[in-house]
Amino acid sequence: MRKKLRLRRWCAVGSVFAAISSLPPTAVANGNPLAAEARAVRTRPVIKVAAGNWGAVDARDIQVFLEAVAGEFLAYVADPGQAPLKIRVVPRGGSPRVLYERGRDGEYVVQLTARNETWFQYAYQFSHELCHIVSHFDHKERAGDEVISGNQWFEESLCETAALFTLKRLATNWADEAPARQWSGYGPLFASYADFLQAQPHRRPATSQSIDQWYRENRVALEANPYQRESNERLATALLPLFESDAGRWRAIAYLNADTASSAKGFADFLGDWYLACPAEAREVVQQTMELFGFTPPVSTAPKLARLRDGQG
Repeated sequence: MRKKLRLRRWCAVGSVFAAISSLPPTAVANGNPLAAEARAVRTRPVIKVAAGNWGAVDARDIQVFLEAVAGEFLAYVADPGQAPLKIRVVPRGGSPRVLYERGRDGEYVVQLTARNETWFQYAYQFSHELCHIVSHFDHKERAGDEVISGNQWFEESLCETAALFTLKRLATNWADEAPARQWSGYGPLFASYADFLQAQPHRRPATSQSIDQWYRENRVALEANPYQRESNERLATALLPLFESDAGRWRAIAYLNADTASSAKGFADFLGDWYLACPAEAREVVQQTMELFGFTPPVSTAPKLARLRDGQG
């Protein structure tokens, strides 16, 4: 049965490539769904799921599932011409995370706490950690052995946004056709989990406090501890509509942390560096994010932009 499922999957991939080759360039540029599916196939990372305490589920099934989840998100983020990401996934207790230290072959190491066949949790956890990888979480200055993390709280919120976004995409795109038969009918479950998360009171506070007011009241605490879950999730609720209005805006996160020095700057300058690092077509969502916090985007200069894209100060 496993061979039949995988054969079905790769036959579908072949049909996608055959169909995409017949599309006019404008169809690809305008976000044709078939083009998006082919792009997702090209940008899937190389994922290896380690054996371990995953509960009553086969690690090979987890691998197929995570590859498909990654394809949904990376279709909007990754450059199809770049080398696929290499990721090793291992089980752990505690909280999910991606390690700063790479594996033996240079792969990213992602640790997940999902178990058994709770597929909605695998999708939620993995897409969060994948967002960290794509946004260059490990491209920050250090003070001795410690990573400078004054702006880490924003990255945590952005990755929570990515997790919610991915759950909703899975709910829509897998409603009629999942990557394998065993996930058929899972679309409503992904949607229900996203709705459950977004309905939590701290994500939608009763007060009409603006994001810039909220930030100014909580700035010191956020900078001191970036892993305040309720605060991260509160901001994610505000950021999600910016990306839902145009999924192509996720391309901008590939330019976050482009300058290692950004991690040590004030938050306004951190966002300003992100804005400058982005190509013109990816800046709109960064500008709107800065405006949420009451900041004005900096005036761009070509030399500065070039340095940031090269990862220089």
